[in-house]
Amino acid sequence: MSDTERWQRVLLQAGFIFITVLLSVSAVAWVLQKILVEQALELEAQSYIASSESIPDFPLPRTRNLVGYLVDRNGQGELPAELAALEPGLNQSVTLPDHEQPLPVYVKDFSRGRLYLVFSGYNINRLVGLFGLVPVTLLLIIIYGASWLAYRLSARAISPVLRIARRLRDSSPAQGVPELSTEGLKGETRELVLAMEDYKRRLEELVEREQRFSSDVSHELRTPITIIDGAAQFLEHEPGLTDRGHQRAQMIRRACKDVSELIDAFLILGREPRRLADSQAVNVAEVAETELAKLAPLVDDKGIALALETSAELSVPVHRKVIEIILNNLCRNAINHAGSSTIRVIVDDAGIRVEDDGRGIDDDLLPHIFERHVRGRGAQKAGEGIGLNIVKRLCDLYRWEIHLANRPEGGVVAAITMK
Repeated sequence: MSDTERWQRVLLQAGFIFITVLLSVSAVAWVLQKILVEQALELEAQSYIASSESIPDFPLPRTRNLVGYLVDRNGQGELPAELAALEPGLNQSVTLPDHEQPLPVYVKDFSRGRLYLVFSGYNINRLVGLFGLVPVTLLLIIIYGASWLAYRLSARAISPVLRIARRLRDSSPAQGVPELSTEGLKGETRELVLAMEDYKRRLEELVEREQRFSSDVSHELRTPITIIDGAAQFLEHEPGLTDRGHQRAQMIRRACKDVSELIDAFLILGREPRRLADSQAVNVAEVAETELAKLAPLVDDKGIALALETSAELSVPVHRKVIEIILNNLCRNAINHAGSSTIRVIVDDAGIRVEDDGRGIDDDLLPHIFERHVRGRGAQKAGEGIGLNIVKRLCDLYRWEIHLANRPEGGVVAAITMK
């Protein structure tokens, strides 16, 4: 926060406190004035009525601050015209010709007639200020001043924590964790920064180990896989190799491809999500067509047909490998359990669907189908049951929605909403 913003906040707080105190004092002044005047005139009226009932000729009040008028039940008596229309009770502001300011007038009926008490009130403001406004004003100033001071002290203690939180929130893992200085910090805030610095050091060491591990695994695994795949490719063309040998060589090559794609999936899952948004748009239907062509050899001898249906063009900002891994896993899962049927890949403007008409998923396993090592269509097929878990994690990484459900006519539909 800049110095200008800090002073603007201080002035805003001070202005709010000043306006609040001013309104509070004005309200208290009005209430006190009304209560004090009404009670004083009520006591004066009771005193005169009590005295006049015992002494009929008891004189009306005639002092510097109080003037009384009496009108008997027949309407006889000296009374200024301005008072004739007043109702019983306290009339707060009555304009009289001999006075510059409106005066309070108290009217009370009793056995002899109607009594009017005009309070000149030369000292009322001083009285209210002395016994009402001054104590209340001091009290409000103390309350709001203490509140403002407590706010400033608490803000001074909390603001370093907020600054630390903002720096951490705005930082990027690609840039590393920002340095947190302890200069000017005391007490608990300093201890917090020191603890975070120690945690940051251990976290950076852990991240560095993880990055080295990912890089080493990617390199060390791809090299033997490439060698194995190359050897299997030469083996396929070996003269005199039996049909069973060709099948074994093809199985080796497919296993190498599966492991390579699995490595790609894990590397994508380990990336920072914010960096994934930088990908260029990929045509989903084009990727699906390519993947189905790659999978065609797997279904040639199974009586399974692979069909691609495109109702709208769909392009999403994602790494092409992500779509390949998702479609490969979903289609392989369908091929393994479809039997003799048709597997359809449907691309529309909202996402993709993979449908088969094979064996469905047990209802009790549907809620757990995306968990690791869960195979919802039986354990008779090879595999570790992590393909759907990888698909789910990739969808979560890009905030896509994926649903698997049994079709009423048989089989399973896997629907991914990408928009």
